[in-house]
Amino acid sequence: MSDRAKTAKTYSLRGQLITLIVALAIPLVALQGWWSYHGYRDARAHAETAALAFADAASLGVMQFFRQSEELMMAAMSDFGPEWIVSGRCDVGVARMVDLLPFLVNALAVDREGRVVCSATLGPPDATASEWPWFPDMREEPRFTIGDPARGDFTDSWIIPLVAPFIDSEGAFAGAIVGTVSLLELSDLFGGVILPEDYLITVATADRVVVARSHAAEEWIGRSLPDNTGSDRVVGPGRTVATGPDLAGVDRTWGQVATDAGWVIYAGVPEAVIYAPALADVKRNAVLTLALILLGIAFAGRSYRRIARALHELAEKTRTVRSGDIVPLPLGTPSEVTEVVEQFNETLRERDRAQAAEHAALERYESLFDNAVFGLYISSADDRFLQVNPALASMLGYESVDALMEAGPRGLYANPRVREEHLRESLASGIVPLHEIQWLRSDGVPITVRTGGKVITSAQGERVFEMIVQDITDEKRIEDELRQTQKMEAIGQLAGGIAHDFNNLLTVIGGNVELLDDELEEGNDLREDLDQIAKATRRAASVTKRLLAFSRKQPRGERCLDVNEVIADLKQMLVPLIGENVTLVTEGTPEPLPISIDPGELEQIVLNLVLNSRDAMPEGGSIVIQTRAARAQAGEPDPKLDPGAAGDGVILSVEDTGAGMDADTQERIFEPFFTTKPMEAGTGLGLSTVYGIVKRAGGRIDVTSALGSGTTIEIWFPLAELGPLQGPVRAPIVEGARGTETVLVVEDDDLVRRFVRRALEDSGFTVLVAVDGQDAIERIESASEPVDLVLTDVVMPRVTGPELADRVALVAPGTPVLFMSGYMDEPFLATDKRLHSGDLLQKPFSAAELRSRVRLALDGQRATSTETS
Repeated sequence: MSDRAKTAKTYSLRGQLITLIVALAIPLVALQGWWSYHGYRDARAHAETAALAFADAASLGVMQFFRQSEELMMAAMSDFGPEWIVSGRCDVGVARMVDLLPFLVNALAVDREGRVVCSATLGPPDATASEWPWFPDMREEPRFTIGDPARGDFTDSWIIPLVAPFIDSEGAFAGAIVGTVSLLELSDLFGGVILPEDYLITVATADRVVVARSHAAEEWIGRSLPDNTGSDRVVGPGRTVATGPDLAGVDRTWGQVATDAGWVIYAGVPEAVIYAPALADVKRNAVLTLALILLGIAFAGRSYRRIARALHELAEKTRTVRSGDIVPLPLGTPSEVTEVVEQFNETLRERDRAQAAEHAALERYESLFDNAVFGLYISSADDRFLQVNPALASMLGYESVDALMEAGPRGLYANPRVREEHLRESLASGIVPLHEIQWLRSDGVPITVRTGGKVITSAQGERVFEMIVQDITDEKRIEDELRQTQKMEAIGQLAGGIAHDFNNLLTVIGGNVELLDDELEEGNDLREDLDQIAKATRRAASVTKRLLAFSRKQPRGERCLDVNEVIADLKQMLVPLIGENVTLVTEGTPEPLPISIDPGELEQIVLNLVLNSRDAMPEGGSIVIQTRAARAQAGEPDPKLDPGAAGDGVILSVEDTGAGMDADTQERIFEPFFTTKPMEAGTGLGLSTVYGIVKRAGGRIDVTSALGSGTTIEIWFPLAELGPLQGPVRAPIVEGARGTETVLVVEDDDLVRRFVRRALEDSGFTVLVAVDGQDAIERIESASEPVDLVLTDVVMPRVTGPELADRVALVAPGTPVLFMSGYMDEPFLATDKRLHSGDLLQKPFSAAELRSRVRLALDGQRATSTETS
């Protein structure tokens, strides 16, 4: 017989059916065993519960007997006193007690020395109780006592003594009445407990001496119980279940209950009674299980014959099936075999559909792979491209996929050791994490790519890499430019903070110089020195003003400005910025050139254009800033710039003698982040910012430049509507402003606070000071006289100036508030319109300006200027 035939016989249908029957029989047998186990376990649990219940009932009966005995004996003795023992009525008394308590076999009276002075049944015996076990304890602690069982001296039968003490008038032991109960009669107590047949109740002392038994009491009372040879299990305090033989050697399940008297009640159930029902169930279930197994064998044999016959016919038919056909159904095929054949035929059809779907999926994969916008490739561990897509070839500058395949992955890395490290890590872990790597294009230009993928095992068992590649060169450049922008913003924040501190210092320096100058006589040589300090202070104030404009920490808004005046004012700051090798020339017009724009934004335009011109002339040159009136140019403007508008306008031009720009550069100069400077030297945001400001102002920009011929940038602004020019106008100075009112000065800078206080006190004002807003509120509430004016800084710890003004309006309605500030953050500007009005005194200020503004505020007047920059 061939190996194939042997295998077919080993796995024949008959063998499988036998295996199935055995597999079904094993759970049935196991289930039978499980049922039997649980039957035995339930029977034992039921027996333990029943044994405990009978033990409890017997314990209750015994304890009720003793409690009733105590009550009856104590009640009978209540009529007698201690002297009754030595009186002539002793025998009559104890005989009467036996009559009253019929469960007593005898009654004895003993005196305090233990002598038996009388007996109910035997007359006065010549005996003593002093050696009886219970007597010493009775003398020490007189109380009703149940003695240990013993053979009676008078009756020669097993008894238990019940002892009731006599207590004399002084509370001492005077004697006792001893009533004896026959243990045989005690066993009759179980007559009230209905026990099933063969159940047993035994009462034993703590020393395991039998004192009562429900069966054959005469034989076993007074004998000791054998040592327990079974097992005990505690189920509660004083409650135990156990297994073991009784005095007759019958195995039982015991319920054991300990009584308050120290006795133990044993209730036993015979093992035969326990397991008889369970054994009957086991036999019945075994017969049923065997019947089921035999029925299964018979049914399986019949089914085997039917299925074997049908399968034999089916095998004959399938031999004639050709590839692509389906299996015909033989006549008389059982429904089960019919379903198998139908499923087999459906499998053949599913195979054809799966092959078609696999072919379509392969085509979709190839289409996705070839048309993906990201670079995709599959490579081996030995530096071979197995497959690459056109997007990767295009990203790397190769003419075709084949050219990239031939080049291989090793030549792509700017640092080949990076590939070796990544290759080693990925093969060890089976994971290809995201990496940002420097690659080289086919022309040698470096690019930054982000790669990621996974390691798989091919059908040939080779470890290969499936990878995706993204060119992030532009993304990294934008990130670097963003960091540069953030650095500039941080510098602006720093500049604003420095300007704020300098404004406080300049207020103190300039103010104290002014106060000192007022005290010097005319012709004093120090006055010239003080004048120089004052001029330097004013120049420093101009610098801080521009720092605040650069940091955008000043209140902003469109105003009607004279371009000529702004350019003239900026020139002082531009000259030191451009360096000594660059000449700056400004050309304006005699008449004002008003435009509507934010002054800080106009300064930013000029500053950016001048600095760009300076950078275009590293060897030096000249810059010309020119302003003039003009009419809108005719024709269509450059479509990349804002279209011009008809009507009069103002032209601001910046011309330099630098290197100039080619046409391609001019096309892109207003694009964000475009710059011709090295990455560390510029952000590419300057001209795009200028373009945005001009666009918001409704103007346009024209650029004229050529390589080697310099650059001219002309900006056209629409002429502002008629109206007063708003320049850097301060509030009018009230000469010799004085007063006698009370002014509360709120300033957290100690130097500024001292200067303001001195300047006002020198003019006759009464000055109160507070270090912050909270301190100011407390001063107003505790002041003996009302405060006429609150002069407060805007930015302070705890309570800000605007918050203080709101509190003053509640605490002291009608009290004017004058603000002062070196600079203010945008949240204050956006939420409090008072800071845009004449209620704001801008630092640095002079003593005369301080006194004038305080006088005006007290007189109910506002400053006429909205200048806060």
